[in-house]
Amino acid sequence: MYRYADQLSEGAILQGFDICIVGAGAAGIAMARRLANTPLKVILLVSGAPGDRGAPSEARQSLYQGTVGAFLHKFDPDFPRRSRLNMYGGTTNHFGFWARPLDAADMLPRPGYRDAGWLFGRAELDPYYIDAQAFGQFGPFNYDDMGFWERVLYARCFDPLPGDKLEGAIMRAQYDENLHDFQLQCRRELESAGNITVLFNAHLLTVATDANQRHVSELNCSTLVASKAGRGAAGKAFRVRARATVLACGGIENARLLQLSGDLGNNKRDMLGRGFMVHPLLTNAARVTFAQPVASDIRNFFREQQIRLKAPNDKSGAYRHMVEPLVNPELVFEYLMFNAWGVLVPTHQTLLDERIGNFRIILYFRDEGRSAIVNLNWEQTPNENSRITLDRARVDPIFGQPLAHIDWRLDDSDKRSAVRALELTLAYLRDHGAVKEEMITDVSGGADNWTAPPHEGALETGDHHMGALRMSASPEDGIVDVNSRLHRVDNLYIAGSAVFPTGGYANPTLTIVALALRLADHLKRVLG
Repeated sequence: MYRYADQLSEGAILQGFDICIVGAGAAGIAMARRLANTPLKVILLVSGAPGDRGAPSEARQSLYQGTVGAFLHKFDPDFPRRSRLNMYGGTTNHFGFWARPLDAADMLPRPGYRDAGWLFGRAELDPYYIDAQAFGQFGPFNYDDMGFWERVLYARCFDPLPGDKLEGAIMRAQYDENLHDFQLQCRRELESAGNITVLFNAHLLTVATDANQRHVSELNCSTLVASKAGRGAAGKAFRVRARATVLACGGIENARLLQLSGDLGNNKRDMLGRGFMVHPLLTNAARVTFAQPVASDIRNFFREQQIRLKAPNDKSGAYRHMVEPLVNPELVFEYLMFNAWGVLVPTHQTLLDERIGNFRIILYFRDEGRSAIVNLNWEQTPNENSRITLDRARVDPIFGQPLAHIDWRLDDSDKRSAVRALELTLAYLRDHGAVKEEMITDVSGGADNWTAPPHEGALETGDHHMGALRMSASPEDGIVDVNSRLHRVDNLYIAGSAVFPTGGYANPTLTIVALALRLADHLKRVLG
């Protein structure tokens, strides 16, 4: 059911809900869809409007302003506003749903590199990854079945050699906006579900609790009134009461909302907002030249291709790769269509031996396979000095609340991971035919020394906000428990990548959705 907060009376109290989900991006919508048509009464608070597509209104996006620390300012000064969207569907409106699960090694502590790890292994998430795949219509959950992907891509990775420290891996993407814009994909289901109330133009300001900050009592919210000039002002105040609350507002805003609510959920080590990570990028790290043009089927492995699969009629059947021309364009609806390509990644043993972060390499071939650009994306170390705080000297233009301040930092282990990843990659490519290499980016110096824009080899910030509300076994080591509930608040949960203890190299959305589905199932059990 769709409702509009604009139609509420001033000071209205909405109550009687089992669950209130705040935020309608990938995590919030995935949870609402999982809870649709169950006995639980759910309200989904949406900052935007049902017709949102593409980009948010200027007034709403102004709430995502923020300030940045000195290091981040050198590379991406508009990061808080640029890298997220305040609208229905959230940032799914401008991403291509690049998908891959975390590797099993990503979820484990890695002696000599990092102590942090997940509270469960990959096997716990695999059933939810399978369900998360459905949002992108990605077909079989078979990322490691290289035989399948070599047939589908008409490709092969470089022929393995004894002692190889890298191997091939598969990525997928969904560019159909009717699928990757989650609000478009799930609209009919959420609008028609009798137990779901989708409330538009609903902005959470603070979370109210009992005197000991142990139990959420209600949510203080407001509408936004937009002017013809594109600016906005605070509208009607209202409150929402539910048995359980889930913050699903993204890896930055979730931390800001807890800080605006009196540092809700913080611990003795002041870890609220600490450990903020992204995936650093060197999109033009190096250039390599080969003695002979690289074979076309190897180049095909690294070339992004559109895939068309026919789903089996039953679960025991196999997916079929469809290559025949579409005589009738309407037949496209019978197939799963998405993009896929290969990358180079370190083996598990390489990660253990080298004691570095996980990474992935994309090769962009040029000159008919005679040369390639090396693109590096890698795992950042959880660093408590990389953090989100409130900038109390700057407030948003609508509600007058302090802005988020993002002091993103890289440390020596991050620099070592990047340097060693490139050394391993260039050595691998030399073993497989490269005869000349040229560094485009400069990776010399310490943790703060990186090639800066506008140089083509500049360090870039991936738009993957992770880790500021870390999952941990004990309240002293993080903010949420194994079920994404705040250690110190008995009915407040976090959905999204802020809970990631580690980040791996894979784009986080598939894991975000898997965790959201897992949390929805947990709430069914505890509230049912």
